Amino acid sequence: MLGKLFKHEWRSISRLLLPVHGGVLLFALLSRMYFIIGGGFDHLTMSGNTLINTLTGILIFALCLVLFSACIFTYIYSGYRFYKNVFTDEGYLTNTLPVTPAQIILSKGLAAFLWLLIDIIVVAVSACILIADKEFFSVLFGSFFPEVWAMALKVPVFSILAALSLLLSPFILITMLYVSISVGSLFPSHKILGAIGTYIGIYVINQIFGFIELIIFGFNQWAETIPALPGNYPEYFQKCMNPIMICSNIFTILCILLCWFGTKYIMTKKLNLQ
Repeated sequence: MLGKLFKHEWRSISRLLLPVHGGVLLFALLSRMYFIIGGGFDHLTMSGNTLINTLTGILIFALCLVLFSACIFTYIYSGYRFYKNVFTDEGYLTNTLPVTPAQIILSKGLAAFLWLLIDIIVVAVSACILIADKEFFSVLFGSFFPEVWAMALKVPVFSILAALSLLLSPFILITMLYVSISVGSLFPSHKILGAIGTYIGIYVINQIFGFIELIIFGFNQWAETIPALPGNYPEYFQKCMNPIMICSNIFTILCILLCWFGTKYIMTKKLNLQ
């Protein structure tokens, strides 16, 4: 049943998100054509013509805005679908299906997770469409990635912790969104405002914890190790960044679990469709 739920959610959410992301890639292609016709990126950005410089700057800003808006729209739309399917009139149908709240959360969360990954791919592809050439890929694969890999091997613990942090990021984003919507549904009125307020509250708590982390693990150690950089950066990561990343990942996992079980509890025990 979980597979059927996911398939239905994926088709429903993709009906809108596929055209949106297709439009983003099309805009990137049109932007690249403008740069090719205009003589190249460097020529247009360094042109002495004020009008051309202005148009080029507006185009670059517009593309950045389009990419950012597409990512935000994906995130908000996945939350909107969760709210609409579970806590509005559609919830009467959704919650009478022979499925558990956990299966509903998983199916919707997995679809949202995959679209967040697609966002990253679309942003990367759009950036490549706009600026990539043979020299760009030569530098990227010939020097940048090998240097990053070599640095990662010198700080293996930090590299693993950073990879785990990146892996956890979409899960905390999705579960925060879902639990905020669930808590907002408990408000007798202004449910959307309640959801927004809850989300802001959770975000602020995360930021406060991050600041406390820096105070406890960071400030004293940084003063000792930063003067030795960049030569001794493995020691810097071991002293400063590893403890911060360990605590941050543990806190993120706890937040994911709390948000997950909070959402499940509200859907099971406190469901309010009024």
